[in-house]
Amino acid sequence: MPLAPFQRLTIVRLMQHPDRPPPAPGDDAIQDAHVRRLRSLVADGTILVNGPIEQLDDPSFRGMSLYTVTPDEARALAQEDPAVRAGWFIPVVDGWMFPAVPRTIGDRTDLEIDIPAP
Repeated sequence: MPLAPFQRLTIVRLMQHPDRPPPAPGDDAIQDAHVRRLRSLVADGTILVNGPIEQLDDPSFRGMSLYTVTPDEARALAQEDPAVRAGWFIPVVDGWMFPAVPRTIGDRTDLEIDIPAP
């Protein structure tokens, strides 16, 4: 059987922490820092794409990122996220392998979301 080319990415799901602290005055600053951090990881190519989840089946599933680094590296980076450090989220990390074929992601606009400016 011939070998088939595959690509690897790492999926990081941010799950709501079961003991998330109650809303507090500093929450806007944490959210802003969380978004800035993710944007910087996208800008440097560490994250391919990321964003919030439209919760349908699991209300604890809050966001997802596709990292271009190993699962161990992605886990370490996710642990440094200000929202993870604040106890809002628990990162769940998995490696993902898929056939290496040309494709495009993030090339259309389906909706617009109000997020903090960079």
